[in-house]
Formats: sequence, structure tokens, C-alpha cells
Amino acid sequence: MKKAVLIFTLMAIVGIVEAQDRIALGLKAGFNSTKIKLSDIPDGETIKNEANSGFLFGAYGRLRLIGNVSFQPEMYYAKKQSEISSTVGAFNVTYHTWDIPLLVNARLLDLKIASIYGLAGPVASFNAKSTTDFPDFKGVDNTNWTFQAGIGAEIWRLTADVRYEWGVKDISKAQFGQKTDVLTFAIGYKLFGI
Repeated sequence: MKKAVLIFTLMAIVGIVEAQDRIALGLKAGFNSTKIKLSDIPDGETIKNEANSGFLFGAYGRLRLIGNVSFQPEMYYAKKQSEISSTVGAFNVTYHTWDIPLLVNARLLDLKIASIYGLAGPVASFNAKSTTDFPDFKGVDNTNWTFQAGIGAEIWRLTADVRYEWGVKDISKAQFGQKTDVLTFAIGYKLFGI
């Protein structure tokens, strides 16, 4: 039994070492600016919205598919905030989410020690907690879908990217449409891999 465990462990270590030319794993943190894009506002209502800042932290992986194209799944915890104002007053909407971007990473310029890459793909967002004092806002739905696109740079083990995120569906069942627009800036540190 000990031999089988030892052989399995050695095979797993060799597999991980050999796969490091195709996979990577890293940590990331950053900040975001979220604005809830309003639509279908009833006639006679004046409702405006302002972007507020939040944060994110989590991890990313990267699997090289072909050439300079990789699949980059991520998972991070994010705090998103926006301010909605009407004739009645100003109200805050704050929600915390677990976001899972499923991105395509394409290296646009590779200089060995540094590279520039583009990112794009869908994001599944799961509501962890939400608070608001806006009267007609029913709270944030449990799940939401968005789409991200952006550009970044990698130098040695450090990455930095900026992304824009468009809401695909309304974040709640309020009487008017409300999709998220999120601008994100994040810095990452690659623990190992490509």
C-alpha cells in the first residue's frame, strides 16, 4: 500500500511539474466603480444614478489552449455600490457578490519579460449580501450574468488589467430596468505557471 501511495504521489508531482508550461495559478485584488444603468423609468419620474467605488479579491487560473490563447477562469469576492437619486432623495444600493469570470486571454504582444494581453468573456455573479434604502428596489437577485472585456499587462509574476463589465440582465425585479456597468482595475500575483 505504501508503494502504491508513493508511486501515485510521484506521478502527481511529475504531472504538475510537466503541466506548468500550460497552467498558471495566481491571486488578485483591486477596486471597482459600479453604476446601475436605469431604463424603463415611468413617465413623470426623475431618477438618476451615480457610480460608487468598491473592491475585489480572489484568485485566477490560466490554461494555455493554443498559441497565445488561454482559458482564464477566475473567482473573486466583490463589493459593488451605486447611488440612486430621485425627487424623494438619494439612496444607496450595496451588494456583495462572488463573481466567476470565464475569460479568453489572448496575448497581443509577448516580449518574454513582459506581455500585453486582452480579455473577454461572460461572468456568473452570485449575490452574497445586499442592502438598500431605495423604496421600490426589491433587493438584488441571487444570480446575475454580465460580460467583461479588457486589456492588461504582465511583467514577471505581476499582472495589472483594466476591464469593463456590462450587465446582461436586470439585477432585481424592480418596476424599472437596472443593469450594472462596472469598471474594474486589478493587480495580480502569479504563484506558479505560464
